[in-house]
Amino acid sequence: MALQTNSFRISRYILLALVLILCIGIIVWTFINNRDRAAQSDTTVDNVIHITNNDPCVQNINNAISQLWAYTPNQIPQKYQDMITQYMNEKIITRQDGYCNDTKFTCRPGQTRRDCDPCAAGSARQFAQEQHIADTIAQECN
Repeated sequence: MALQTNSFRISRYILLALVLILCIGIIVWTFINNRDRAAQSDTTVDNVIHITNNDPCVQNINNAISQLWAYTPNQIPQKYQDMITQYMNEKIITRQDGYCNDTKFTCRPGQTRRDCDPCAAGSARQFAQEQHIADTIAQECN
């Protein structure tokens, strides 16, 4: 008995081909997306490595700037104070959901970060301090 080709059998093959193409597309997309994330995380790790480095010059600068930020905030250079202000007053472009001290918050497009993120000041300060440390290390420890 010979198999007959009918529309049902043809539609099954077409559906199988579409599912196969979709699966391959998802695998390729996942691979590309993970590779891009790995490249981004490598660049952020470079900034942190300077701070956790065991080189005496790096440690001295890290300690000195951390003390400056903790005990004499009026001596922080204007460049880093401007970074804090710019971060806190940044307009949100896309919706952002997050947590601050186990409290959920949502920032909607058009809001400023200081209005919706309760940790905006702390995050801005930490970012500016880390940038100050990284800049000083690049300048002093070559």
